Amino acid sequence: MLERELEVLAVAVAGPVIGSAIGVAFAPHGNVIGDMLSFAGGTMLAISVRELIPEAFAKCGLLGTALGVVIGLLVMSVLERLFPHHEKQRELERASLMMIVGIFLHNLPEGMAMAGASSMEDPRALVTVALAIAVHNIPEGICTSAPYYLATGRRLRAFLWSSSTALPVLWGFVLGKTLFRGMTPFAMGIMVAAVAGLMIHISCTELLPTAWREGGKGRLRPLLWLVAGFLFVVLLGKV
Repeated sequence: MLERELEVLAVAVAGPVIGSAIGVAFAPHGNVIGDMLSFAGGTMLAISVRELIPEAFAKCGLLGTALGVVIGLLVMSVLERLFPHHEKQRELERASLMMIVGIFLHNLPEGMAMAGASSMEDPRALVTVALAIAVHNIPEGICTSAPYYLATGRRLRAFLWSSSTALPVLWGFVLGKTLFRGMTPFAMGIMVAAVAGLMIHISCTELLPTAWREGGKGRLRPLLWLVAGFLFVVLLGKV
């Protein structure tokens, strides 16, 4: 089990590194970034609705699940207020650095999401969560490394700064495993539901709005990619 966890953890942290490499290699078109964010939002919503919430319900019932989801939503709301994900600065370099800081802090609960999935009865849940995190971290890596590189002309530095956002995924996983150890099923159910709340918040307030902004005026294209991401998780569950 430990070997499997290490493998999927490597998949998850590869997202920021791959995205950062793409960002410094070339500046992707806004539609491409929007498509990737929409797809990632669909995968995270599907995981929350189809896997995390049913698992939580089985462990702690309706009230415990509802409480956990609300806790997750509130935690992300507080994090957004303390550390805004998008900083509108006139200087491109400063804006990209602030975005890196925001994503760095936001990636901590993603590692905890993986720890929560590893405690679930279905071992495939860990794989799908890791893939979802990797998919949605790729466009974030692009969106942080590309502006910094364009502003400074320093390719390696842009890559390293942006890739560092993978570290909180590791820290969050270790923290989550520590918290989940020795928990009662009821408490674990609340924690899993809270992870679902985190992922729903990230999808609805960050990924999807950003996807619509990056994708231009059209609404159909982001919705199609959102559905594609949802179906991607459904198909993984059939494998």
